Amino acid sequence: MDHPQPSLFDEVAKAAIPIIDTFNSQGLANAVNAFAKMDHQHPLLFEVAKRSIPIIDTFNSQNLASTVNAFAKMDHQHPMLFDGVAKAAIPIINTFNAQELANTVNAFAKMDHNHPMLFDEVANAAIPIIGAFTSQNLANTVNTFAKMDHQHPMLCDEVAKAAIPIIGTFNSQELANLVSAITRMRQDSESCHAVYSTIAETIKADHHYLNEATDIQLSAIAYAFLKGGHVDDELLKLIGIEVSVRGAELSLGMQEWGNLAAAFKNYKSPVADKVFELLFRSFLEQVDKSDERLLESIADVYRAVLTGEHFNDVPPDFLLKLTELAMEYSSQARMEDVRDILLGATRVDIRGDPLQRELYTAYRPLFERYRKDISPKISDSIDETYEHLGLS
Repeated sequence: MDHPQPSLFDEVAKAAIPIIDTFNSQGLANAVNAFAKMDHQHPLLFEVAKRSIPIIDTFNSQNLASTVNAFAKMDHQHPMLFDGVAKAAIPIINTFNAQELANTVNAFAKMDHNHPMLFDEVANAAIPIIGAFTSQNLANTVNTFAKMDHQHPMLCDEVAKAAIPIIGTFNSQELANLVSAITRMRQDSESCHAVYSTIAETIKADHHYLNEATDIQLSAIAYAFLKGGHVDDELLKLIGIEVSVRGAELSLGMQEWGNLAAAFKNYKSPVADKVFELLFRSFLEQVDKSDERLLESIADVYRAVLTGEHFNDVPPDFLLKLTELAMEYSSQARMEDVRDILLGATRVDIRGDPLQRELYTAYRPLFERYRKDISPKISDSIDETYEHLGLS
Protein backbone atom coordinates (compact mmCIF):
# COMPACT_ATOMS: atom_id res chain seq x y z
CA MET A 1 0.00 0.00 0.00
CA ASP A 2 1.70 3.17 -1.25
CA HIS A 3 0.60 5.71 1.31
CA PRO A 4 3.16 8.50 1.86
CA GLN A 5 3.63 9.47 5.50
CA PRO A 6 6.69 11.76 5.64
CA SER A 7 6.48 12.32 9.37
CA LEU A 8 6.32 8.57 10.00
CA PHE A 9 9.38 7.97 7.83
CA ASP A 10 11.26 10.72 9.62
CA GLU A 11 10.46 9.11 12.97
CA VAL A 12 11.49 5.66 11.73
CA ALA A 13 14.78 7.09 10.47
CA LYS A 14 15.34 8.90 13.76
CA ALA A 15 14.88 5.64 15.64
CA ALA A 16 16.91 3.56 13.18
CA ILE A 17 20.07 5.63 12.89
CA PRO A 18 21.31 5.06 16.50
CA ILE A 19 20.91 1.29 16.11
CA ILE A 20 21.88 0.98 12.43
CA ASP A 21 24.80 -1.28 13.37
CA THR A 22 22.31 -3.91 14.53
CA PHE A 23 20.69 -4.13 11.08
CA ASN A 24 21.54 -7.17 8.99
CA SER A 25 21.73 -7.17 5.18
CA GLN A 26 18.01 -7.82 4.74
CA GLY A 27 17.09 -5.07 7.18
CA LEU A 28 19.36 -2.56 5.45
CA ALA A 29 18.06 -3.43 1.99
CA ASN A 30 14.44 -3.27 3.14
CA ALA A 31 14.94 0.09 4.84
CA VAL A 32 16.53 1.84 1.89
CA ASN A 33 14.00 0.33 -0.50
CA ALA A 34 11.08 1.58 1.55
CA PHE A 35 12.47 5.11 1.57
CA ALA A 36 13.15 4.95 -2.18
CA LYS A 37 9.70 3.62 -2.97
CA MET A 38 8.15 6.60 -1.18
CA ASP A 39 10.76 8.93 -2.71
CA HIS A 40 11.61 10.11 0.80
CA GLN A 41 15.10 11.64 0.94
CA HIS A 42 16.78 11.34 4.33
CA PRO A 43 20.32 11.20 5.81
CA LEU A 44 19.46 7.61 6.77
CA LEU A 45 20.69 6.67 3.28
CA PHE A 46 24.23 7.67 4.26
CA GLU A 47 23.98 5.53 7.37
CA VAL A 48 22.69 2.54 5.40
CA ALA A 49 25.63 2.83 3.00
CA LYS A 50 28.10 3.23 5.84
CA ARG A 51 26.73 0.13 7.60
CA SER A 52 26.39 -1.93 4.40
CA ILE A 53 29.95 -1.67 3.12
CA PRO A 54 31.65 -3.66 5.95
CA ILE A 55 29.07 -6.48 5.71
CA ILE A 56 28.45 -6.38 1.96
CA ASP A 57 29.61 -9.98 1.58
CA THR A 58 26.58 -11.10 3.61
CA PHE A 59 24.16 -9.60 1.06
CA ASN A 60 22.44 -12.04 -1.25
CA SER A 61 21.58 -11.28 -4.87
CA GLN A 62 18.23 -9.71 -4.00
CA ASN A 63 19.75 -7.48 -1.30
CA LEU A 64 22.56 -6.32 -3.59
CA ALA A 65 20.30 -5.56 -6.55
CA SER A 66 17.62 -3.85 -4.52
CA THR A 67 20.11 -1.71 -2.58
CA VAL A 68 21.83 -0.19 -5.63
CA ASN A 69 18.45 0.12 -7.35
CA ALA A 70 17.13 2.12 -4.38
CA PHE A 71 20.15 4.43 -4.33
CA ALA A 72 19.81 4.97 -8.09
CA LYS A 73 16.11 5.69 -7.81
CA MET A 74 16.86 8.35 -5.19
CA ASP A 75 19.75 9.65 -7.35
CA HIS A 76 21.97 9.25 -4.31
CA GLN A 77 25.65 9.00 -5.26
CA HIS A 78 27.83 6.66 -3.22
CA PRO A 79 30.71 5.29 -5.34
CA MET A 80 32.22 3.28 -2.48
CA LEU A 81 28.96 1.41 -1.91
CA PHE A 82 28.57 0.69 -5.63
CA ASP A 83 32.13 -0.62 -5.85
CA GLY A 84 31.44 -2.81 -2.83
CA VAL A 85 28.24 -4.16 -4.39
CA ALA A 86 30.08 -4.98 -7.62
CA LYS A 87 32.85 -6.78 -5.73
CA ALA A 88 30.31 -8.81 -3.75
CA ALA A 89 28.06 -9.52 -6.75
CA ILE A 90 30.63 -10.95 -9.15
CA PRO A 91 31.39 -14.18 -7.20
CA ILE A 92 27.67 -14.95 -6.80
CA ILE A 93 26.44 -13.55 -10.11
CA ASN A 94 24.94 -16.88 -11.17
CA THR A 95 22.51 -16.68 -8.22
CA PHE A 96 20.93 -13.51 -9.66
CA ASN A 97 17.62 -13.89 -11.44
CA ALA A 98 16.68 -11.94 -14.58
CA GLN A 99 15.11 -9.03 -12.71
CA GLU A 100 18.08 -8.70 -10.36
CA LEU A 101 20.58 -8.72 -13.22
CA ALA A 102 18.63 -6.06 -15.10
CA ASN A 103 18.13 -3.90 -12.00
CA THR A 104 21.79 -4.07 -11.02
CA VAL A 105 23.29 -2.87 -14.31
CA ASN A 106 20.46 -0.36 -14.74
CA ALA A 107 21.33 1.18 -11.36
CA PHE A 108 25.02 1.41 -12.24
CA ALA A 109 24.18 3.07 -15.56
CA LYS A 110 21.75 5.51 -14.01
CA MET A 111 24.44 6.65 -11.60
CA ASP A 112 27.01 6.63 -14.44
CA HIS A 113 29.15 4.28 -12.38
CA ASN A 114 31.32 2.34 -14.81
CA HIS A 115 32.39 -1.16 -13.79
CA PRO A 116 33.37 -3.19 -16.89
CA MET A 117 34.05 -6.43 -15.00
CA LEU A 118 30.59 -6.40 -13.42
CA PHE A 119 28.95 -5.72 -16.79
CA ASP A 120 30.81 -8.61 -18.40
CA GLU A 121 29.78 -10.95 -15.61
CA VAL A 122 26.16 -9.80 -15.79
CA ALA A 123 26.16 -10.45 -19.54
CA ASN A 124 27.64 -13.92 -19.08
CA ALA A 125 25.07 -14.74 -16.40
CA ALA A 126 22.17 -13.32 -18.42
CA ILE A 127 22.75 -15.22 -21.66
CA PRO A 128 21.90 -18.72 -20.34
CA ILE A 129 18.66 -17.46 -18.73
CA ILE A 130 17.70 -14.88 -21.37
CA GLY A 131 14.39 -16.68 -21.93
CA ALA A 132 13.35 -15.67 -18.40
CA PHE A 133 13.75 -11.96 -19.17
CA THR A 134 10.56 -9.93 -19.60
CA SER A 135 10.21 -7.23 -22.24
CA GLN A 136 11.20 -4.65 -19.64
CA ASN A 137 14.24 -6.67 -18.53
CA LEU A 138 15.42 -7.12 -22.13
CA ALA A 139 14.96 -3.47 -23.09
CA ASN A 140 16.50 -2.11 -19.89
CA THR A 141 19.49 -4.46 -19.99
CA VAL A 142 20.57 -3.77 -23.57
CA ASN A 143 19.79 -0.07 -23.13
CA THR A 144 22.04 0.01 -20.07
CA PHE A 145 24.93 -1.62 -21.94
CA ALA A 146 24.47 0.85 -24.79
CA LYS A 147 24.33 3.84 -22.44
CA MET A 148 27.61 2.81 -20.84
CA ASP A 149 29.07 2.02 -24.28
CA HIS A 150 29.89 -1.46 -23.06
CA GLN A 151 30.01 -3.63 -26.16
CA HIS A 152 28.99 -7.26 -25.74
CA PRO A 153 28.04 -8.76 -29.12
CA MET A 154 26.77 -12.07 -27.77
CA LEU A 155 24.46 -10.43 -25.25
CA CYS A 156 23.11 -8.05 -27.88
CA ASP A 157 22.43 -10.95 -30.23
CA GLU A 158 20.73 -13.03 -27.53
CA VAL A 159 18.56 -10.10 -26.44
CA ALA A 160 17.47 -9.65 -30.05
CA LYS A 161 16.64 -13.33 -30.42
CA ALA A 162 14.65 -13.33 -27.18
CA ALA A 163 12.82 -10.08 -28.00
CA ILE A 164 11.49 -10.98 -31.44
CA PRO A 165 9.03 -13.73 -30.38
CA ILE A 166 7.58 -11.58 -27.57
CA ILE A 167 7.70 -8.20 -29.31
CA GLY A 168 3.95 -7.81 -28.85
CA THR A 169 4.47 -7.60 -25.07
CA PHE A 170 6.73 -4.53 -25.36
CA ASN A 171 5.25 -1.12 -24.64
CA SER A 172 6.22 2.06 -26.52
CA GLN A 173 9.07 2.96 -24.18
CA GLU A 174 10.51 -0.55 -24.30
CA LEU A 175 10.37 -0.60 -28.10
CA ALA A 176 12.14 2.76 -28.27
CA ASN A 177 14.79 1.65 -25.77
CA LEU A 178 15.33 -1.67 -27.55
CA VAL A 179 15.77 -0.32 -31.08
CA SER A 180 17.88 2.64 -29.89
CA ALA A 181 20.14 0.33 -27.90
CA ILE A 182 20.53 -2.20 -30.72
CA THR A 183 21.53 0.71 -32.96
CA ARG A 184 24.08 2.09 -30.51
CA MET A 185 25.55 -1.36 -29.88
CA ARG A 186 26.39 -1.54 -33.62
CA GLN A 187 26.08 -5.30 -33.87
CA ASP A 188 25.92 -6.70 -37.39
CA SER A 189 24.06 -9.95 -36.73
CA GLU A 190 21.03 -11.48 -38.41
CA SER A 191 18.99 -11.31 -35.21
CA CYS A 192 19.84 -7.66 -34.55
CA HIS A 193 18.86 -6.72 -38.09
CA ALA A 194 15.63 -8.69 -37.71
CA VAL A 195 14.68 -6.56 -34.69
CA TYR A 196 14.18 -3.53 -36.94
CA SER A 197 11.75 -5.21 -39.32
CA THR A 198 9.91 -6.86 -36.43
CA ILE A 199 9.46 -3.56 -34.58
CA ALA A 200 8.47 -1.74 -37.79
CA GLU A 201 5.79 -4.30 -38.64
CA THR A 202 4.52 -4.30 -35.04
CA ILE A 203 4.11 -0.51 -34.99
CA LYS A 204 2.57 -0.39 -38.46
CA ALA A 205 0.03 -3.03 -37.47
CA ASP A 206 -0.97 -1.24 -34.27
CA HIS A 207 -0.75 2.55 -34.25
CA HIS A 208 -1.33 2.77 -30.49
CA TYR A 209 2.43 2.32 -30.04
CA LEU A 210 3.02 5.72 -31.63
CA ASN A 211 -0.06 7.28 -30.05
CA GLU A 212 1.23 6.31 -26.60
CA ALA A 213 4.90 7.13 -27.26
CA THR A 214 6.34 10.30 -25.76
CA ASP A 215 7.64 12.99 -28.10
CA ILE A 216 11.21 11.94 -27.27
CA GLN A 217 10.43 8.29 -28.01
CA LEU A 218 9.04 9.21 -31.44
CA SER A 219 12.29 11.01 -32.23
CA ALA A 220 14.36 8.12 -30.87
CA ILE A 221 12.58 5.48 -32.96
CA ALA A 222 12.88 7.50 -36.17
CA TYR A 223 16.57 8.18 -35.55
CA ALA A 224 17.38 4.59 -34.59
CA PHE A 225 15.99 3.25 -37.86
CA LEU A 226 18.06 5.81 -39.77
CA LYS A 227 21.32 5.11 -37.92
CA GLY A 228 20.74 1.38 -38.04
CA GLY A 229 20.42 1.52 -41.82
CA HIS A 230 16.83 0.28 -41.80
CA VAL A 231 14.83 3.27 -43.04
CA ASP A 232 11.18 2.30 -43.47
CA ASP A 233 9.20 4.92 -45.38
CA GLU A 234 5.82 3.71 -44.15
CA LEU A 235 6.96 3.78 -40.53
CA LEU A 236 8.55 7.19 -41.04
CA LYS A 237 5.30 8.49 -42.49
CA LEU A 238 3.36 7.26 -39.45
CA ILE A 239 5.86 8.92 -37.10
CA GLY A 240 5.61 12.11 -39.13
CA ILE A 241 1.82 12.06 -38.93
CA GLU A 242 1.98 11.65 -35.15
CA VAL A 243 4.50 14.49 -34.86
CA SER A 244 2.30 16.70 -37.05
CA VAL A 245 -0.82 15.97 -35.01
CA ARG A 246 0.95 17.00 -31.81
CA GLY A 247 2.21 20.15 -33.52
CA ALA A 248 2.84 23.04 -31.17
CA GLU A 249 2.33 20.73 -28.18
CA LEU A 250 5.55 18.86 -28.95
CA SER A 251 8.13 18.97 -26.18
CA LEU A 252 11.50 18.25 -27.76
CA GLY A 253 14.97 19.50 -26.98
CA MET A 254 17.55 20.50 -29.59
CA GLN A 255 19.04 17.01 -29.75
CA GLU A 256 15.66 15.38 -30.40
CA TRP A 257 14.85 17.94 -33.11
CA GLY A 258 18.25 17.24 -34.64
CA ASN A 259 17.51 13.51 -34.66
CA LEU A 260 14.13 14.08 -36.31
CA ALA A 261 15.69 16.34 -38.92
CA ALA A 262 18.29 13.68 -39.74
CA ALA A 263 15.62 10.98 -40.01
CA PHE A 264 13.39 13.01 -42.34
CA LYS A 265 16.02 14.86 -44.39
CA ASN A 266 15.73 12.61 -47.46
CA TYR A 267 11.99 12.01 -47.14
CA LYS A 268 10.05 14.50 -49.24
CA SER A 269 6.31 14.43 -48.67
CA PRO A 270 3.59 16.65 -47.18
CA VAL A 271 4.11 14.87 -43.86
CA ALA A 272 7.86 15.52 -43.91
CA ASP A 273 7.23 19.13 -44.93
CA LYS A 274 5.12 19.55 -41.82
CA VAL A 275 7.85 18.06 -39.62
CA PHE A 276 10.37 20.57 -40.97
CA GLU A 277 7.88 23.41 -40.66
CA LEU A 278 7.60 22.56 -36.97
CA LEU A 279 11.39 22.29 -36.68
CA PHE A 280 11.96 25.72 -38.25
CA ARG A 281 9.45 27.16 -35.81
CA SER A 282 10.64 25.39 -32.65
CA PHE A 283 14.33 24.46 -32.85
CA LEU A 284 15.85 27.84 -32.09
CA GLU A 285 13.47 28.30 -29.17
CA GLN A 286 15.19 25.34 -27.47
CA VAL A 287 18.70 26.80 -27.48
CA ASP A 288 20.31 26.10 -24.13
CA LYS A 289 23.67 27.82 -24.05
CA SER A 290 24.75 25.72 -21.06
CA ASP A 291 24.31 22.48 -23.05
CA GLU A 292 27.69 20.92 -23.77
CA ARG A 293 26.17 19.21 -26.82
CA LEU A 294 24.69 22.39 -28.25
CA LEU A 295 26.95 22.48 -31.32
CA GLU A 296 26.31 18.78 -31.99
CA SER A 297 22.58 19.51 -32.30
CA ILE A 298 23.23 22.57 -34.46
CA ALA A 299 25.46 20.50 -36.76
CA ASP A 300 22.84 17.76 -37.06
CA VAL A 301 20.21 20.26 -38.16
CA TYR A 302 22.64 22.21 -40.36
CA ARG A 303 23.51 19.12 -42.38
CA ALA A 304 19.95 17.79 -42.46
CA VAL A 305 18.32 20.97 -43.75
CA LEU A 306 21.07 21.92 -46.18
CA THR A 307 21.95 18.56 -47.74
CA GLY A 308 18.52 16.93 -47.74
CA GLU A 309 15.29 17.25 -49.66
CA HIS A 310 14.14 20.28 -47.69
CA PHE A 311 16.93 22.66 -48.71
CA ASN A 312 14.57 24.98 -50.57
CA ASP A 313 12.22 25.19 -47.58
CA VAL A 314 14.75 26.70 -45.16
CA PRO A 315 13.69 30.20 -44.02
CA PRO A 316 16.57 32.69 -44.50
CA ASP A 317 16.26 33.96 -40.93
CA PHE A 318 16.52 30.42 -39.60
CA LEU A 319 19.69 29.75 -41.61
CA LEU A 320 21.17 33.06 -40.53
CA LYS A 321 20.65 32.35 -36.82
CA LEU A 322 21.85 28.76 -37.16
CA THR A 323 25.06 29.94 -38.85
CA GLU A 324 25.65 32.55 -36.15
CA LEU A 325 25.27 29.87 -33.46
CA ALA A 326 27.65 27.54 -35.34
CA MET A 327 30.31 30.24 -35.21
CA GLU A 328 29.61 31.26 -31.63
CA TYR A 329 30.04 27.71 -30.33
CA SER A 330 32.81 26.50 -32.63
CA SER A 331 34.97 25.82 -29.56
CA GLN A 332 32.74 22.79 -28.85
CA ALA A 333 33.35 21.31 -32.30
CA ARG A 334 34.08 17.63 -32.75
CA MET A 335 35.21 16.23 -36.09
CA GLU A 336 31.62 15.26 -36.92
CA ASP A 337 30.38 18.79 -36.21
CA VAL A 338 33.04 20.41 -38.41
CA ARG A 339 32.29 17.97 -41.22
CA ASP A 340 28.51 18.40 -41.02
CA ILE A 341 28.51 22.20 -40.74
CA LEU A 342 30.99 22.77 -43.58
CA LEU A 343 29.36 20.12 -45.77
CA GLY A 344 25.97 21.72 -45.20
CA ALA A 345 27.35 25.13 -46.03
CA THR A 346 28.82 23.93 -49.35
CA ARG A 347 25.30 23.78 -50.74
CA VAL A 348 24.26 27.27 -49.69
CA ASP A 349 24.23 29.38 -52.82
CA ILE A 350 25.54 32.52 -51.12
CA ARG A 351 29.18 32.32 -52.16
CA GLY A 352 30.73 35.65 -51.41
CA ASP A 353 28.19 36.40 -48.70
CA PRO A 354 30.09 37.88 -45.71
CA LEU A 355 28.46 35.49 -43.25
CA GLN A 356 29.42 32.41 -45.22
CA ARG A 357 32.96 33.69 -45.60
CA GLU A 358 33.06 34.33 -41.87
CA LEU A 359 31.86 30.78 -41.13
CA TYR A 360 34.48 29.20 -43.41
CA THR A 361 37.21 31.42 -42.01
CA ALA A 362 36.28 30.54 -38.41
CA TYR A 363 36.22 26.81 -39.19
CA ARG A 364 39.40 26.65 -41.27
CA PRO A 365 41.72 25.68 -38.35
CA LEU A 366 39.18 23.09 -37.21
CA PHE A 367 38.88 21.65 -40.71
CA GLU A 368 42.66 21.30 -41.00
CA ARG A 369 42.79 19.67 -37.56
CA TYR A 370 40.22 17.02 -38.50
CA ARG A 371 40.89 16.71 -42.24
CA LYS A 372 42.56 13.32 -41.92
CA ASP A 373 39.44 11.90 -40.22
CA ILE A 374 36.99 13.22 -42.82
CA SER A 375 36.34 11.16 -45.96
CA PRO A 376 38.24 12.35 -49.06
CA LYS A 377 35.01 12.91 -50.99
CA ILE A 378 33.61 15.29 -48.35
CA SER A 379 36.99 16.98 -47.87
CA ASP A 380 37.21 17.64 -51.62
CA SER A 381 33.75 19.20 -51.61
CA ILE A 382 34.69 21.48 -48.70
CA ASP A 383 38.00 22.42 -50.36
CA GLU A 384 36.10 23.37 -53.50
CA THR A 385 33.97 25.81 -51.51
CA TYR A 386 37.08 27.33 -49.94
CA GLU A 387 38.42 27.88 -53.45
CA HIS A 388 35.19 29.52 -54.64
CA LEU A 389 35.31 31.84 -51.65
CA GLY A 390 38.94 32.69 -52.32
CA LEU A 391 39.98 31.25 -48.97
CA SER A 392 42.11 28.35 -50.15
